[in-house]
Amino acid sequence: MTSRCLTFVLLIGSAGMTAASAQDPPPPPPPTSPATPPPDVPAPVEEPLPTLKLQTRVVAVSAVVRDKKGHPISNLTKADFTLKEDGKLQTIRYFSQGSDLPLTLALLVDTSGSQRGFIEDETAASKVFFEAMLTRPEDRAVLVQFDNDVRRLQVMTNSVEQLQAGLARLAERHPPTPNRHGGTLLYDAIDLTARAVLRKEDGRRAMVILTDGGDNGSELTIEQAIGEAQREDIVIYCVFYGQEFAADRGMPVLNALADYTGGRVFTVSRKAPLAQIYAQIAEDMRLQYQIGYAPPESPVGSYHQIELKPVDKHMLIEARKGYYTMRPKVPPESAATSGASK
Repeated sequence: MTSRCLTFVLLIGSAGMTAASAQDPPPPPPPTSPATPPPDVPAPVEEPLPTLKLQTRVVAVSAVVRDKKGHPISNLTKADFTLKEDGKLQTIRYFSQGSDLPLTLALLVDTSGSQRGFIEDETAASKVFFEAMLTRPEDRAVLVQFDNDVRRLQVMTNSVEQLQAGLARLAERHPPTPNRHGGTLLYDAIDLTARAVLRKEDGRRAMVILTDGGDNGSELTIEQAIGEAQREDIVIYCVFYGQEFAADRGMPVLNALADYTGGRVFTVSRKAPLAQIYAQIAEDMRLQYQIGYAPPESPVGSYHQIELKPVDKHMLIEARKGYYTMRPKVPPESAATSGASK
């Protein structure tokens, strides 16, 4: 296993997924075992999804529905959706919109050489963004900087003031990490943030990444970064900030990150400044539908395709396209009881 030291965390293990070109959106890994349809059961009582980290076997899917003009659609019911896993129809057991679930947000800012000219604008707009997103005590955010290293400028907090103080450090130069060979670590930053920070958070989880999509230093691949975000049910919003010539290289990467996790890609321009884009992301998070279903049994680590569609063919849905079967988590009280009985 390859290991490396970063300021952000001390150790990261490289996963063994198949590498592919970063220029094309990677197809999701094929399922490793066939799914079977659930048995016929009486229609369950519709109830809101209580948390996105359930101890029972429930797969949570966050989704935004739009009309053909791109406007969000609210007030739908679960009867307006069909959901399949590996091509087999599933029963939607939990459903809600505009949930009161806490929001956990990670803002990742690319401060590599190609991005340093945008830091002032990013800092100003992000201050307002944190104010708009963290509206309740249980809403929290973390600020991560990446270039040839990955640094957590502000740990997870609900303090807008502390996050704004972290933004002020984006422009600071830092010495290179020993044994690093340079390059931008976009994929490593996504993986580290998902595993070391967002994994342990309850509620809705999202990453907002300000970058031109370039990565020329990560140990991990785009497939591994997407896989880790899917494992943790993290929606990725990508904001392209860069010169026009960089779009040909970076946009396919950003489209893949967003498409396979249920997010969106935005491009900063005079007609669409960052503050306006942040407002659209905030609206998405408020109007997300939270959908849950009980999946068929499958081996730990196996990948399964999710296909969430609207009954009305004129609607468009943004939702993640798959998930990995995780080992069930043992509640603390169960673990304590189990240990006492030995």
